[in-house]
Order: sequence, then C-alpha cells, then structure tokens
Amino acid sequence: MTDPRSGTRFAVYLCPPAGSPLYEAGSALLGFDVRAGREVPQPDFLTPQDQTAAGPYGFHLTVVEGFFTDPAWWPQIEAEARACVACLSPGATLTLSGGRVEAWDGGETWVHRLDPGAPLLVLHTLLLARLARFVTASPFAVLAAQGRYAHPFERARLGLLHTPRGLDSWRPHFTLVQPYGGSDPASLRAQLEALTSAHHTQAYRSVALFEKREGEERWRVRAEVPLA
Repeated sequence: MTDPRSGTRFAVYLCPPAGSPLYEAGSALLGFDVRAGREVPQPDFLTPQDQTAAGPYGFHLTVVEGFFTDPAWWPQIEAEARACVACLSPGATLTLSGGRVEAWDGGETWVHRLDPGAPLLVLHTLLLARLARFVTASPFAVLAAQGRYAHPFERARLGLLHTPRGLDSWRPHFTLVQPYGGSDPASLRAQLEALTSAHHTQAYRSVALFEKREGEERWRVRAEVPLA
C-alpha cells in the first residue's frame, strides 16, 4: 500500500452476543447493529447527529485500538490473535466490574466505564504487544504530531505499540454517545444509567476481530475468537 492511512483497519473488541439485552440496548443507542450490518431505530432522546463519531464502530469495548494494516496480513492477524487467546489458562473468563456512566471531553462523550479483571488485562497487554507488528499507521499519529501525548511514557508507547493508551492506565469502556449535542446532560445521564444499571458486571468467553475496509464508513465483525 502506498498510503497506509487509506487502507484496511483492524481492531480487537469485546462485543456482547447478538440478541443479548446489553447488545440490543447499545446498538439502539448507536443506531447501528454491527453484527447484522444494519441501521436500527434510536431512542427518542438521541439524534443521529449525537452518534456520528461512535455509530460507525458498532457497540463494543476496545481491547486493541483500530489500527491501519495491509489487508494481505489478515490471515496472520487472525492466527496471532487466536494464539494469544490460547495462552490463557483453562477456564479463564474475561470479566469487567464496577460499571458506571462517565462524561468525558467536556460532556461530548458518554461512556459506560468498567474495571478489567486480571485475565482481561493480561490478554489486552498480550494482544497489543503481539499485534503491533501488523500496524502500518496509527490513528494517534496526527494528534501526537500536534503536541498531544507528550509525556515520555506516552511517547514510548507510541514508538513501541502505536498507541499512547492502555496497559496500566487502560480505561475499558463502551462508548454510549459521541458527540452529544443536546442541552440536557442530566436527563441523558439518567437515561444512560437506567440502560446500563443491570450490566455493571460482565463476563465474556471470546473476543471479536473487527474490520473496517478501505472506502467503507462502518466497521464489521470479521471473526469471533473464543477462549479455550
């Protein structure tokens, strides 16, 4: 590829099963069912403009960022992801706890923030390190060139792993709304807390490989990678 930023992107996400209450609620918020690849009706307290940033990704929690790659490397990316997952001990479960709704970016971004259990934190670190060699460009490069992520540890991460985020400062979250343009954040918080209150603890037995193809706006689920 002559321009790596125009190519395919890959990511590793946690994505609730299709048909589960959390997945249905999250997909409705975003207005997009990523597993089915179709738009769905949003609740009446949101508009499509409130989800122009979050919507194309589908409902997910990021384990490995959405990096640019060469599409010819997909077999190796999938094989590496499966090899990493296979390293977890038998019976391991990817757990999240302590869920809460948070507003970031001055109230523009609303998330369901959770804390990772040890197997999930280990897998996040392993996947991030092992998949770095397949990255042709980072979505953080432009921001770094503008002076963002200037701390030495962030620069070290960018140089080695192509992202300033994650590892011991990882903040696992589902993005619920981005960018919110409404005028009633208190009401929005109440709505989001009601939708997420039953899901402050979660457990997964797989991760999902996501793909965004060149020239397409929306992401898709490429493969499920189950734990042993």
